[in-house]
Amino acid sequence: MTNPFIKISPDNSTQYVTDQCSINKLVLKKLPVYGLEDDIEGKQASDIFSRRIIASEIEKYSDVLSIDMEKNPVDQLPLQLEYRLQSPDANKKMCATAIAKKFGTRLGLVLLTLKLGDVENRQARPDWDDAHWDYWAGVENVIIVGGLASGLLGQQHLKYAMEVFARARVKPYNIIAFENASHVGVMGCAKLIKASSGINIVLDFGQTSIKRSIVRRIDGEICDVINLTSVPSKFMNWDMDNHDEKLREAIALHRYLIHTIVDTYRYAQHIGDVGDEIIISIASYTVDGCLNDKRGGYSKLTQICKNYAECITEELSGALKRQMIVKLVHDGTAVAMHFSDYQNSVCVTLGTYFGVGFPEIDIKA
Repeated sequence: MTNPFIKISPDNSTQYVTDQCSINKLVLKKLPVYGLEDDIEGKQASDIFSRRIIASEIEKYSDVLSIDMEKNPVDQLPLQLEYRLQSPDANKKMCATAIAKKFGTRLGLVLLTLKLGDVENRQARPDWDDAHWDYWAGVENVIIVGGLASGLLGQQHLKYAMEVFARARVKPYNIIAFENASHVGVMGCAKLIKASSGINIVLDFGQTSIKRSIVRRIDGEICDVINLTSVPSKFMNWDMDNHDEKLREAIALHRYLIHTIVDTYRYAQHIGDVGDEIIISIASYTVDGCLNDKRGGYSKLTQICKNYAECITEELSGALKRQMIVKLVHDGTAVAMHFSDYQNSVCVTLGTYFGVGFPEIDIKA
């Protein structure tokens, strides 16, 4: 089955995914089944399922759940909900289960909408044609990863998602849940390191946090991964009308990213000789090192230079006093590369927002 979401780069014939693949822009103009979460009809997927929206729901019931909102940042709230799902306190457990059911049901409605492709929902997605809807209708496996797919909370989300398909009497996708999902993008990115042996750093620039890893390979095989403490993503505001303000924010973000990369590299040097390749998974659609300039916190980096991979390669080479090689990879694609053995599959990441990747993609190292 030809994948309409994958294109060929005009510069070096590598494959890349376009922003058309985004689930977040899916509009549930007509719900595929009623009587479950009818109030979400007409809304975009990004408005009904995300870490921020789940955090808002947790805040509404923080007293029942006994969660101190001031002491727990947004990215930690799902973990707190996980604890309440296992609480011996019946009220806390019941409340946590209700929240998990709400968002598991919403997940199921999104997936069922994709599978059925009702006319009303097709019309509400003008950037897709029949080929895009036919692709989702023909997908066999959906690999679910990400923080909101892990642990008991993830199990609850998937349980209630499957109940939506049962309610609609539609054969569901074959859902494959991947537990160890927090650094799966690192494993995918490691495949792009050309040196068969040695130490390299791999980073994941997310919307909420930046994951940092040190990867050791021997004869082409990963033999060790050291996951360092994540650092918060900063300067992620992007919806700004003022050009000067956006440029200032972009420069601040760029300096922060360079500092983070150099700091990670210096730390890795204490372990051994670090290679000159740096692979970065980034929450942006990328084509030959160029970032998407439309959406997301990293989009404003296009204000600094057209090809951001070339930009940071030059700056890092100067800072580290050696010629570096930097490759940027769309974060959904980075995750999907870890599942390259899965046929007729889509990777869906449940994190800050929905992420999408395709294991069939062929990215040149």
